Amino acid sequence: MIVLNQNLSEVDGGRRPTAMSSMTPQQIKNEAAVVMRQGLSSQAWQVLDLLFAGGVMTADQLGMTTRTLRRYANRRIIARYIWPSKNIVHELEEYGLPVENGKLYTLGIVGAEIASIRHGKKPSAEYLAYRFERVLRRVIVNEIVLRIAAEAESHGWDMVWTAKQEARLFRDDDLILEPDAFIRLERGDEEFPLLLEVHHENKRRRAIQKVHEYEYAQESDLWQDAWDVRSFPTILAVFQDKIVGEGYSNGVKEATPVRCDYHGRLLEGIWEKGGMDSWFHINAQRKGNVFPWLRDGA
Repeated sequence: MIVLNQNLSEVDGGRRPTAMSSMTPQQIKNEAAVVMRQGLSSQAWQVLDLLFAGGVMTADQLGMTTRTLRRYANRRIIARYIWPSKNIVHELEEYGLPVENGKLYTLGIVGAEIASIRHGKKPSAEYLAYRFERVLRRVIVNEIVLRIAAEAESHGWDMVWTAKQEARLFRDDDLILEPDAFIRLERGDEEFPLLLEVHHENKRRRAIQKVHEYEYAQESDLWQDAWDVRSFPTILAVFQDKIVGEGYSNGVKEATPVRCDYHGRLLEGIWEKGGMDSWFHINAQRKGNVFPWLRDGA
């Protein structure tokens, strides 16, 4: 189980669509109040929570029919990107991810207002400005998170998914760490926090820099209050090019002492059966089990 801490209802990535600003702030608040007073189904709340955490998802990831999603879009609860579905399907297949329904959605202006009331924080609007390639990369991050959630549930664990904007760490006003995703696996009193980094570049230096950022963040102790976890999360790095994995290995060798636990793997093959179980423990330079159900045989 995943737990979460207009005239036109479409989005053209890269610029704010006119429909997204066709209502005044007060009109948006009023419409959100009407929708909430009328009541939302458990399905609608699920969609809102997923988009609050993940920002942008395909219809497949949201797990709803096109008819249902169209109904939510008509109420401005969600908004659909206008890129052709066949183009999205084709591009995601380039990442090895098979998709049946390639329609992409983000929170609509009314949905964003409802989500801010529900979670006590405004959802990020940055996804509205993302270009096509960057949106697809976010879809890949979200798919990995959803696959982990499904695997966790099959072994009796719940997953708490923190929105990207809430996972950022700041020292004063300076951003010191921005993971692609922060999740926490829970079973009873047990918890297993994870931070996810997905790399699409082919540069060793970026990975080395990430290790430095994580080591600094761990040493700062800022994470304890920001993330409300008992131990610093394990880091999962997924990359398209092996040189990025080499960068993580180099970064770990440079860090003395190493305070964080790093696991990595190639994006290729991750969608296959058992793909989420196969990771390389970068600290120990050997294959290793990451998830608690693999470690304890649960």
